[in-house]
Amino acid sequence: MHSLKVLITAIALLPAGSAAAHADGGTATQVLHLIYLHGQIVQLQQDARPEHPRFGHYELKKILTALDEAGFSVSAAIRPRETTIDQAAEQLVTEVRALIDSGVPPQQILVVGASMGGAIALSAAARLQQPALRLAVLGVCPSRFAKRLAAAGKGSISGRVLAIREASDEVTASCPSWTVESAQADHLAVREIILHTGLHHGFLFKPLPEWVEPVSAWGHATSESGSCHQAHEEPGGHRR
Repeated sequence: MHSLKVLITAIALLPAGSAAAHADGGTATQVLHLIYLHGQIVQLQQDARPEHPRFGHYELKKILTALDEAGFSVSAAIRPRETTIDQAAEQLVTEVRALIDSGVPPQQILVVGASMGGAIALSAAARLQQPALRLAVLGVCPSRFAKRLAAAGKGSISGRVLAIREASDEVTASCPSWTVESAQADHLAVREIILHTGLHHGFLFKPLPEWVEPVSAWGHATSESGSCHQAHEEPGGHRR
């Protein structure tokens, strides 16, 4: 694992050597780029390890390390305190377009957003209109956010979206299930997973295997068909 350099204004990871290695010791033929967008508490406290009075420390460094070890070339930055969702979404659009312009296929880019970071990711996806782009959003209600974007005239979300929520999370407790049909989109693939960790919104504060593993699988499934689909499942692969 490479060393991680954590700053107040930015977090830089060296290109992950582990991202080019398979578990069997083989060498991958492609680099999978992961852009991580942290939750609001990191932005408000301008700290890579802020403390919440109920959920404890947000372990940003550990999260980035886990994603690095999962085989991705990871990039992340602490947003300035006053940055809005729209401003951060525009910055993300610029970053993703720069990767694509450099020759990286959209399906080799995974944007992971936690809470406010998830809202930023979805907002950027509506601007980018890249059906092959992969996104994983944690602790956010995508069905409600999609309606909010549409009502504001900001377009519809596009991409291959994995939405992970926690059953005990009050923030998303009443979130309606999000389906391709309800979105009425032909450029959207949706998968939803409901966790049962009992950790409320704090489930995304640490790199729990319950969300890191499905996020990693989502990002590595670059050979998956580009056709859109929808699935809703509980841990253990049970759909409903």
